[in-house]
Amino acid sequence: MALPVLHKRGDIVMMVAFQAPTTFINFCGATSISLNIENAVSETRVGDCEDWNLPTKTIAAFGAQTVNATVNAQLARSNRDRLLRWAHGQLILPIRFHIIPAANGEVEYIDGMGMLPTLNLENIGSTDDGAVVTTTLNIRFEDGIEFTNAS
Repeated sequence: MALPVLHKRGDIVMMVAFQAPTTFINFCGATSISLNIENAVSETRVGDCEDWNLPTKTIAAFGAQTVNATVNAQLARSNRDRLLRWAHGQLILPIRFHIIPAANGEVEYIDGMGMLPTLNLENIGSTDDGAVVTTTLNIRFEDGIEFTNAS
């Protein structure tokens, strides 16, 4: 019997280039990150061109692709100003997911230009002792993503 080797925290790291030139830094404070690749599928019902008695069939085809990421984090002081400026300034920043243990020929980097249509800051002014301000980033990738393989 063979058990799977599971990815753990630190096996896949999200990085952002907040300043030009493109220098990626690890996104600090994240408690969970989700990457979502959504492929639109269009469907068309067609009938046989020669035998009109045959039932119609549905033909499916891929359409546009949308890529989003959701980041839940404890707000690190090092990110506070950067995140506020990213959202308010409607900036489009380079984002990279680095798959640390990628073997030769596997995807090592997932890169895209990230827009921040929604930034939520929670727990501002909490009266709980030691409460931490948390944040949720809803990132939309402008033109999808690109893969770079490990070599």
